[in-house]
Amino acid sequence: MKLALFDLDNTLLAGDSDFEWAQYLIDRGVLDREAYEARNQQFYDQYKAGTLDIHEFLDFQLKPLSRHPRDVLDAWHADYMRTRRSHANSASST
Repeated sequence: MKLALFDLDNTLLAGDSDFEWAQYLIDRGVLDREAYEARNQQFYDQYKAGTLDIHEFLDFQLKPLSRHPRDVLDAWHADYMRTRRSHANSASST
């Protein structure tokens, strides 16, 4: 079996989707700005430096989502894709 893997972030998509998703939740008030914004930036800096602890990051990224029902998560995802990713996609193609 042949398998090809690639990362869309900062290639086909402008920006980093993990970082932007957390920022989206902060901007919506789902996550407390003071508690999460600096930590989100730290994880992004670690990612860029190649020092990210993926388990620590996933705990940070996924634990807050586990507190919400699936229909709410789906609505946030749809809004994120409509408002944040469509803008980022058009920015990367210019």
